[in-house]
Amino acid sequence: MDNVTVGRSNSSCLVNNSASVLVPVIYATTFLVSLPGNCLSIYVAALQVKRGHEIGVYLINLSSVDIIYTLTLPYWFCHHFTTAVGNVSVHNAVVVVSSSTMFMSPAFLCCIAGDRYLAIVHPLRFHRLRTLRAAAAVSATCWLLQLSLHALLLHRQGLLSSDFASTPLWEDLPLEATTAEVYLIRFLLSFCLPFSLFIFYSQRIYRAVARSSSVEDGEKRKIAKLLLLLLLVYAVSFGPYQLTALARGVAEPGNCPFAQLAIIHYNVFFAWTGVNCAADPIVYCWLSDTARQDIVHLTTALKHKLPRLCRRPEHHRADRTPKQISDLPL
Repeated sequence: MDNVTVGRSNSSCLVNNSASVLVPVIYATTFLVSLPGNCLSIYVAALQVKRGHEIGVYLINLSSVDIIYTLTLPYWFCHHFTTAVGNVSVHNAVVVVSSSTMFMSPAFLCCIAGDRYLAIVHPLRFHRLRTLRAAAAVSATCWLLQLSLHALLLHRQGLLSSDFASTPLWEDLPLEATTAEVYLIRFLLSFCLPFSLFIFYSQRIYRAVARSSSVEDGEKRKIAKLLLLLLLVYAVSFGPYQLTALARGVAEPGNCPFAQLAIIHYNVFFAWTGVNCAADPIVYCWLSDTARQDIVHLTTALKHKLPRLCRRPEHHRADRTPKQISDLPL
């Protein structure tokens, strides 16, 4: 079945995409893990903000982006089994939201890594950049720049030039030259640039921690493990999709045989990027000692409150029965 969301076959380049059986499985699994995980992540991040920690602002924005993307997954899951678009406005809105949020996530990942870089490598400098107000300003700037850039790229592809409510947004196969250029720009700005920043931040943080005599060996290993996980999750989540998009941008224009081969892998890796949404809460919240303590306190409180809400007190029932009997007409 051709996935018309990320590629539509024209009459001269037919694509059989029935081999991508992994796509709905990835969508369903990501949704089930990501939605509760990111909701819990927002709770933990809100506590960080309440304590005056600016990293909580970035975590709230990252989790919000992940939740928005996660909420589009049921549509893609259902859409995978049919070529019918249905409501064109809904389809186009989901396409724009999915593609936009997917490129917002690396921006806030870089914000978090940059904040940790300033806190560890330059703890006595850049205080103004490590406040709640500065974090909010940086987050708003990220939203504005990323969404503006992505809107320009969508317009360059011609996906926003038609009637939004009547013409479905999709890309013809093989890719046109303009769309291929957009793929190359996205690869450079949304993958290479963030990945380079991650490597830079991680290397500087690791060097600063390794030279510090006040940090214990166990703490150094924990920081090194966290940095490795950050790089690994980012590379594994976005790397296959971005590399496939790069290959399509270079080799696909005017090449139908390549498009027929690449689109199957592209659809699978497009779905695979959602794994980042499920992994973010684990890496950024659940591996933190403070976050784990907040989660333990939350679960403990729920264990005590839920039985009280579900169970009717015995003395209420004992008081109510005689009153009801005495009120019955004789």
